[in-house]
Amino acid sequence: MKQTLNEQIALTKFHSLREFRERLQDGKLMMKAQIELLFLRDTFKFECYVKKYQLDQEVERRLIQSGRKDLFCIYFKYRRCTRSTESLLIHYPKALSIYAKYHALGESVQMAMVKQKKMATTLQYIKRRELCGKALLFFREHAEKKLVVIYDDIWMTYGK
Repeated sequence: MKQTLNEQIALTKFHSLREFRERLQDGKLMMKAQIELLFLRDTFKFECYVKKYQLDQEVERRLIQSGRKDLFCIYFKYRRCTRSTESLLIHYPKALSIYAKYHALGESVQMAMVKQKKMATTLQYIKRRELCGKALLFFREHAEKKLVVIYDDIWMTYGK
């Protein structure tokens, strides 16, 4: 995008959706302008942007830390998080639950999730996705029996 940072921030905050959409043809926003999208009350510009471009990794982190379910639903519908940001999701069960609706976590992130033994986090994930083979083996050996029974009820009884 050919604009300065201040012009991009002004575009994000004050210009119409139509003008915002037209100017996106020039390229991605700088990171600080992307961050401004997270603080808008109106989510239309955010959705317009993420349909076209992936957020920068730091902006993804801030999105997850923001706790805004409305933005999670929009972003995860169109984009996967980077691997390093996926590892942050296991510390935010609400964000993880929405992410799991659209995408499976990578094997290393699933392993980290089951190793941390936080029942709420793992439960949010397994309600929507099966664990990969390696994570499932570890989970069966080390998780609370109650959680393993819930997993089996979801994935073994009802199937996929």
